[in-house]
Amino acid sequence: MDHTDDLNLAYGATVASTVADVLRSRRTNLQVKPDDEIARADIELLIELATWAPNHKRTWPWRFTVLQGSARARFGEALASAAQQVSTIAPDKRSKLPTKYLRSPVVLLVWTHVSSDPVVAREDRDATAAAVQNILIAATGLGMASYWGSLPEVLWDGAREFAGQDSDADPVALIYLGWPIGKPLAPPRGPADTTWLTQ
Repeated sequence: MDHTDDLNLAYGATVASTVADVLRSRRTNLQVKPDDEIARADIELLIELATWAPNHKRTWPWRFTVLQGSARARFGEALASAAQQVSTIAPDKRSKLPTKYLRSPVVLLVWTHVSSDPVVAREDRDATAAAVQNILIAATGLGMASYWGSLPEVLWDGAREFAGQDSDADPVALIYLGWPIGKPLAPPRGPADTTWLTQ
């Protein structure tokens, strides 16, 4: 092994250690500055990194909608209007919708294209979830806080209409992004339930 190999091994170990640190430091965190904007270039980077998620058959199923500024309030109002037609959403939750998405400077909706083939649809949904994880990890690496939220299925049509998405797009994540003003403690995690088969 020559000196170059030694350097490559050291570099690889450093990268692996850095990635491990970022993975372990990620938190679900909504303790952010709601009016402290995130640069467009940073958001574009997160979206670009999302597209490096593994995707069987290269269908590239993910779609993205970025909400900033007054669009966040308009989104909340649109969902509140849609919720008026839904009896399963409690009035107290409905009343919070107009301001709910003002809690962070950026709300990123991540959608998956739903194939007519149920196997492909399932694989594509998994790929889009992997893309979401890429966003969360990359955001952590950039010093941002992130929160993976979701939408009640009864509001999906209202969200689609607002975002200009077709009926074959399902929301996988509603990601709040912002600059942190606090960080939750890591919850305790037990050992992974692992079975080793060697023969």
